[in-house]
Amino acid sequence: MRAGGEEPDLHAGRAPPGYRDGMRHVAGFVVGLVLAAAALLTVGNGALRLGAAVLRGATSTDGFVWLAVGAGVLGVAAALRRLSPLVPLLAGAPFVALGVLVQFAPEQLARFAPRIGGEVLDGLRAFAGVGGALVVGVVLVLLALVPQGRRRARLDRGDDGRDDDGFTAVPTAEPEAWRSGGPSTNAYPSATPYERPPLDRPSS
Repeated sequence: MRAGGEEPDLHAGRAPPGYRDGMRHVAGFVVGLVLAAAALLTVGNGALRLGAAVLRGATSTDGFVWLAVGAGVLGVAAALRRLSPLVPLLAGAPFVALGVLVQFAPEQLARFAPRIGGEVLDGLRAFAGVGGALVVGVVLVLLALVPQGRRRARLDRGDDGRDDDGFTAVPTAEPEAWRSGGPSTNAYPSATPYERPPLDRPSS
C-alpha cells in the first residue's frame, strides 16, 4: 500500500483486453495464411507423387512424406484454434473452395492451373477429385466457426489485493474456525456438550 492509504494499481501498464484480442486475431490471420500456403504446397506435392505411383502400380515414399507433413501442418492449424479462429478458417477455406470448384467448375480450375502452380495444382485437383479437400476444409472451417467456451476473467481481488492473473482469487486470511482464543489442543473452538432435557413424567 502506498503512502496516504492508496492501493497500487496492479493493472497499470497492462494492455486493455480489446487491444490484446485484436493483436491475437492479427497474429492468427498471419499464421493462418502461412499455414494455408504450406498445407496446399505439401498436400499437392504428396498427392501428385502418390497418384503417379499408383498409376504405375508402385509406391512413393516421397509422396507419403509430403502428405504426412501436410497432415501435420493442418493439425497445427487446428490446434491453434485457441490462438484465433482465423487460423483454422484460413487454412481450411482454400480446401473447401478447391473441393467445390473441382466438382462444379472444373473448367475454371483448369484455366488457372498454368498460372498458379502447375504440378502442385494438379496434385491438389487429384486430391480434391476424390473428396479429400472438401472433407479436410469443412472440418477446419467448422472448427473455426463453432464457438468454444472460454474462462471468464474474475475482476475481484483476493484478500491479499492480487487478482491471481484474473482467474482465481486465493484467500490468505485464516478461517474463523482457526481463530480459537481458548487453550485447546484442537484448532477448532470447544463445543458445548449437549444436555438432554428432563422428561416430564405424568402425574398419577
